[in-house]
Amino acid sequence: MVKKAVKKKDYEFLSHEMHYLETAGVISSEEKEKILNTYEIKPGSSFIQIVLTIGALLLGIGVLSFVASNWMYLHKGIKFFLIIAGIIGFQQAGLRLEATYPKTARSLHYIGLLIFGAGIFLVEQMFNLSINFNNSFLLWALGTILIGYYLKDVLILLFTTLLLFIYINGSMFLDETAYPFAILIFLPALYWMLKEFRFPKRFTFSLNALAINTIILLLFEFVPKIINAYEEEIVLSILFVLGLALAYLPVPEQVQKMTHLQGHLLHGITALFLTYHYSIIFAIAYLIFLLYLVNKGSLISIAIICALILRYYMDFSFDFLPKSLVFIIAGIILIGFGFFFEHQRKKGETNHEE
Repeated sequence: MVKKAVKKKDYEFLSHEMHYLETAGVISSEEKEKILNTYEIKPGSSFIQIVLTIGALLLGIGVLSFVASNWMYLHKGIKFFLIIAGIIGFQQAGLRLEATYPKTARSLHYIGLLIFGAGIFLVEQMFNLSINFNNSFLLWALGTILIGYYLKDVLILLFTTLLLFIYINGSMFLDETAYPFAILIFLPALYWMLKEFRFPKRFTFSLNALAINTIILLLFEFVPKIINAYEEEIVLSILFVLGLALAYLPVPEQVQKMTHLQGHLLHGITALFLTYHYSIIFAIAYLIFLLYLVNKGSLISIAIICALILRYYMDFSFDFLPKSLVFIIAGIILIGFGFFFEHQRKKGETNHEE
């Protein structure tokens, strides 16, 4: 049986409660141990790890700065040797220290990856290679994803998603040559690693954001080529439906909360843009839907309702009503929803007591 990873404070609370139940005679000592053995403490970022990570970043930047300042005086062969030696040297040192000083070893791997990325750009400059700027980030991401998987390091994989963000958006908005299809290979691999690493929250959020970004660019690239009218409305409508799907489709329990949150954000943002393209009927229907979600306890829907009201306030009332009115309206709405949630909670407590 795979143990469920929980935060240290949650594990301590659970252990305290199990001890209370054991003392009260509700469960036996064996049952208590059996329950606690189904959980494990989720590793967190310690102070030492944070210090070492920052130190690795500073050292890496310092080394690269020193080399760059003397770059023009070095022979090409020496330059290439320094890059290769830096990558292999720091990675090898990290591997040797992995067993005895794992946190220090991890910082050495980070330096090696920084040198690897800088080396890609420096080698292009040295040999006058005409590699696209964005493809350089793709090559860097290829190295980080392999090292990240080997080390089982979530921070490196988060950095990989950042590099891929730069790759796909740079390819679309700076080059405007062709859709970066290589991302379609990286995404399945990263989602497989997400499962292998037991769905870390930060990695889940960044990977979902990368996937949504990829779909948005894919739609804006190909919908106008297929349909010659109402391209923006069609793209926004597809994204609106995608947001609803992410908010309600069944997904693994470990990523459910994060995926549903991003789904609500997506349909909320796209709905605001769609109100500029569709009639007021769409806005009213969507508002009713949001009120239904609020009744179900969705806090994010309150923020979307406020944004929707602000959008129409800016459109129709900005020149006629005092600017302070928007704050008054927003305050009344929030207080009203607060009262509603408190009333629902009290009602639930009363029913529970009965």
